[in-house]
Amino acid sequence: MKDACINIAISGLGLTTTEELKIQFRQLLPKQIGINWINIADQNLDCLIINEIFFENNNIQKIIALKEIPYLKISKGINHSENIEDNTLYLPMTEKDAFQKWINQTFIRKIESQLSLNQEDYVQYNVKDLSFFTHALKQEHGKVLVSDQFGTLAIIDNRAHLAWLEPTRQEFQTDRSIKFELATTSDFMKVSRKKTFNLENCLFNLIWNAPQLISTPTSSEYYRLHFWPQLLSTERKSILQLSACFIQGAEIAQVAAKLELPIETVQHFIAANLAIQNAELISAKDSRFGQKPPTTDPEASDHSIVKSFFGKLKRRFGF
Repeated sequence: MKDACINIAISGLGLTTTEELKIQFRQLLPKQIGINWINIADQNLDCLIINEIFFENNNIQKIIALKEIPYLKISKGINHSENIEDNTLYLPMTEKDAFQKWINQTFIRKIESQLSLNQEDYVQYNVKDLSFFTHALKQEHGKVLVSDQFGTLAIIDNRAHLAWLEPTRQEFQTDRSIKFELATTSDFMKVSRKKTFNLENCLFNLIWNAPQLISTPTSSEYYRLHFWPQLLSTERKSILQLSACFIQGAEIAQVAAKLELPIETVQHFIAANLAIQNAELISAKDSRFGQKPPTTDPEASDHSIVKSFFGKLKRRFGF
């Protein structure tokens, strides 16, 4: 096991069964422990999940003997049992107690050693700057593997603007250990290809969910968005509010004051958009947020215009 990650290979099973097992592993292992789904031939293999039909294969036996790794045979036979006997897990699995017990017994020492890691192990990772993400989005190779100390997050295709997510990372979050590397063909077994996502929206969400990940701009700067970013979760109110303001061009401090949000939240919003190349620095004169539109009524005040603007936002977005 490398860092805080257990390297597991699943072999000889169908796609649906494989993804179901991945989700079960993620739910039963402590969240602090990452899972890296790898190829059976990977030298860093920590555990093998294998269809019982192929267990007696000479190559499988050599891998188990050579690496001295734990293994679990998967059976869909008639002789069904809720218990795990002879390292055999019977599907469908209606009770998780036996599987939980096997996981605890198999990985307990490794889990305890990883959970005992102190904060010093995290300090080695630096806050990311914009060039870190720009470089990932401009890889000529096209397909890039995104991972962190807890394992795979996604594979992104910057040419097609698509992303495939690792299905067991139920909370799409990361930390400063995030890294990018060229994806290989075998890396695609680490993600689900059942559903594709928009690349920019995925990266925005990843950064939005990690406030300490990236450096932020100063509060006195003005920015304008190119398009409206979208959250993958249901918590969209603040994103809609911020997008409505910055789509016109606005100052960070001004928006924070008008929306009564912490200045750090607004700075982080702009940083996330800069990372996906969705925001540009503009001058104060190019900002349109809160400005009074042309009018022939000399009695109209800036206060009434701003009030009208937020009234429209409230009716449209419900805030």
